Amino acid sequence: MLTDQPVEKRLDLSIEYNFHIRTSEKHSHLIHHKLTPILLSDKGDVWLALCTVSLSPEKNIGDVVISDHTCTDRYIYSFEGRRWRKQPELILSDREKEILQLSVKGLSNTEIGETLFIDANTVKFHKKKLFEKLHAENITEAVGIAANMRLI
Repeated sequence: MLTDQPVEKRLDLSIEYNFHIRTSEKHSHLIHHKLTPILLSDKGDVWLALCTVSLSPEKNIGDVVISDHTCTDRYIYSFEGRRWRKQPELILSDREKEILQLSVKGLSNTEIGETLFIDANTVKFHKKKLFEKLHAENITEAVGIAANMRLI
């Protein structure tokens, strides 16, 4: 996928995936690994890349994903079909983004409602829809997933 791209486009792409590491006490942690090219060789190969490693907001090992920083395009690798497939665009409403951003600040549903001039039950409704869209079980996961996907 990366080598299929024109050289001038390669710096706009990142590749990321999740994997498990085990501690000496046999505890398992899911790690999110992301590589973003910074410099290319004269031939257009990645020469220098930024590597970020963090705890994953996901629960399981997931797909290998290539993201384009200039748009919302995301491609997921199918190990079964051995090919890349474009993901449908995921769009959050302005209200959903506001709720995520206020949640990051640690505001409760009531405080978010007061800030946005809506009822706390309406905040809960929007959070439920966010969890469905992002396949998250709680607000912490939703924020992590949305941030990784550059939706907020």
